[in-house]
Amino acid sequence: MFSLDKLKIRTLNFFHSFFYHLLFWLASLAMYVFITGDESTFINYFKLFTKDDIYGNTVLLASMLSVLFTSFDLLFSDKLMRFSPIRIIVLLRFLFYLLIALLIIFLSANATIKPEQLKDFQIYYRLMPELTIEHVRFIVWFYISCILNSFFRGVFRKIGVGNFLHWLTGTLNKPRVEKRIFMFIDMKSSVTIAEKLGHKKFSYLVQDVFSDLAIVENYHGAIYQYLGDGAIISWDLKRGIRNNNCIKAFFAFQKVIQGKNLFYDTIYGIKPEFKAGMHVGEIMVLQVGRFKRDISYNGDTLNTTARIESMCNQYKQSLLISGVLYETLRHPEEFATKELETIKLKGKSRGIQIYQVGLKRKKKRK
Repeated sequence: MFSLDKLKIRTLNFFHSFFYHLLFWLASLAMYVFITGDESTFINYFKLFTKDDIYGNTVLLASMLSVLFTSFDLLFSDKLMRFSPIRIIVLLRFLFYLLIALLIIFLSANATIKPEQLKDFQIYYRLMPELTIEHVRFIVWFYISCILNSFFRGVFRKIGVGNFLHWLTGTLNKPRVEKRIFMFIDMKSSVTIAEKLGHKKFSYLVQDVFSDLAIVENYHGAIYQYLGDGAIISWDLKRGIRNNNCIKAFFAFQKVIQGKNLFYDTIYGIKPEFKAGMHVGEIMVLQVGRFKRDISYNGDTLNTTARIESMCNQYKQSLLISGVLYETLRHPEEFATKELETIKLKGKSRGIQIYQVGLKRKKKRK
């Protein structure tokens, strides 16, 4: 299945990865020069600069490394990692880092070499300089940088850049109030499907469908938690209501899954379907735990969203939203909506109105 949304996901993934690596390697290379005072590694690569420009060469080397590491990220995707022996992946990473470090040393010692000369593999043996303590120091630094690169990338993917900055500055130690939109999304008939497939194959199914859930990033959604065969997705209020992003994200995900029905039917013998509930309200954002810390959202908004999602089976609907969210949307008439009933929540004296939401059918041209 190929679509504009899928192309957008791949493009965003590429640029996010590239800019992350670019910023990281710019900082790392600058730190190396500052600490060691060694500028010999930063030479006139392929004569792209007319003079020895430490700043220009640093940017050039950082850009080259960013392209290499971005390509590496795309090559070793989550799906490939899942089906590959971890020892082989670790070995390949080790060799990849070593080859890059040696290539940088090689280029540093051969500033006048031309790109076409690199096609002759014997030239690497003839012109490779003898490794000195400075070269060993550079390789050690490079490996430490690669490890930190993977570490920070994992942290950003785990908690998000915004939460990382809050964590770094310590502002998460003090709970703060935010108004956010939440969506609880869950696989329909998941118990029956799990019994049919078995735990192992069902786990692979969950990995595949939630890989497709990345489509919500196109609509500024952030995946807060995975809950078995379900997930919690969050938006800040401004981005969530802009262009009805929070609603469009669900139908975009639904479209991706439907477009891959042949894949899921062939591999798993099923066509997965999902239901979701959405609500907006104030929550508390805080850091919890002492040894295994996590970013937590607390408040009645989450409980209400979960309750709305649980009503999908009763009304036989794929998407239900609260009346509060419906009134917050700028153009709800863009979708086919219908007001249902007021549901009562435990411990609450007042109920909450819910709406069913669907896509409008396109009128057939005569």
